[in-house]
Amino acid sequence: MEEGRGRLLPGAAGMTLLVCEDGAEYTERFQRFLGAEFRFLRAAHFAEAVQLLPGVRALLLDLDFRRTDPALLVDESGAPAARDTAEVQGILILRALRSRGVTLPALLFADLDDDARAARLVADLAPLQIVPSGEGLARIAQRLRALPDQQRER
Repeated sequence: MEEGRGRLLPGAAGMTLLVCEDGAEYTERFQRFLGAEFRFLRAAHFAEAVQLLPGVRALLLDLDFRRTDPALLVDESGAPAARDTAEVQGILILRALRSRGVTLPALLFADLDDDARAARLVADLAPLQIVPSGEGLARIAQRLRALPDQQRER
């Protein structure tokens, strides 16, 4: 796990974030540009996410897992799921984690074109923020920095 140039900012040592994605693009980008402030762990599928949860302060999820081995896809309960669930696997992973009592704040990286659906997801899977793909690293960093405050408010 990289920590960005070998150093963490004061107080960031306890801020470990779990990135759930089928590639490594988000994790590599976040480590490269935000690694001085945060620690990033990567889970390629639901079972890895469950194993890596201890010590994690928040979840960062990609929506689409089309590159994932279909045998590793899950439904909203965490049970094996059909191949056609890959396009919404990030949501299903979060639902499965919520069904197991995981209440960590989550950021879902997704471009949802249905505002009503997005609002339902935010309500159903709270605490959840949906982050559009065009959002810059500076704004994402602000969201991450605000996560401890959000946890205290709950």
